[in-house]
Amino acid sequence: MKEFDLLLKNVGIKNAILQDVLEIAIVLIAIILILAIIRFILSFAIKKGADESAKPLIYSLLSYAVYIGGLLMILHILGVNTAGIVTVIGAASLAIGLALKDTLGNIASGILLLFLKPFRASDYIECGSLKGKIVGVGLFNTILISLDGLFVSAPNSMFWGAPIVNFSRNPVRRLDLAFGIDYADSAEKAMAEMKMLVEADNDVLKKPEPSFYVSSLDDSAVCVNMRVWVKTAKYWDMRCKYMKAVKERFDEAGISIPFPQRVVHIVKE
Repeated sequence: MKEFDLLLKNVGIKNAILQDVLEIAIVLIAIILILAIIRFILSFAIKKGADESAKPLIYSLLSYAVYIGGLLMILHILGVNTAGIVTVIGAASLAIGLALKDTLGNIASGILLLFLKPFRASDYIECGSLKGKIVGVGLFNTILISLDGLFVSAPNSMFWGAPIVNFSRNPVRRLDLAFGIDYADSAEKAMAEMKMLVEADNDVLKKPEPSFYVSSLDDSAVCVNMRVWVKTAKYWDMRCKYMKAVKERFDEAGISIPFPQRVVHIVKE
């Protein structure tokens, strides 16, 4: 009889172990499925117009929450007092927060950047010494790609604690170009030539109206300027286009662009 009871006890222990393993496996599968659902929802939201730069931060926050919840469930299945663990974590959180105040500051800055949205994915920004196209805002850092293709990673707090210049946010942008012409040439003629170029270009916005003016009298040249408004997406193309077009137009009109020079008078004593 004792042997039979011992056999039943062993069978019961084995069944309990198998049940625990099965429950843990279900929890792990649930974690994988929940993370897959989160990725799908975020990708779907981005396709519907949500900001792609927010995806790393949101996914990090949600995934950490899922991992912590799954870990607590597994510990509960194993018979560990999770209430005590939560209490210990809560008591230690203050000390951890003081030790990692800069890290927590980056998390808070990332969340604020996510909600206030000073930039979106693919925006070109300048923040202090940082310049580049936004890739995404993570839990601790923001990723950019510079104009020459360099990978730039900076703490979120750097963006929250400094002014941000967003070159991509507004749909239109002013294009200012300055050209130096010879003192012997007519500034009015030079401005008229630039005006004819602009009036024939449909990519230049009519409102605000383009303006042309003499900005300075330099040592070797008279500086004539053109100020026009263009779509932000075409800004750099338009800048390169007009640097070339104005030079060619001045050459055709006989307007010279002088190089720096000095007149030296030698006085014999």
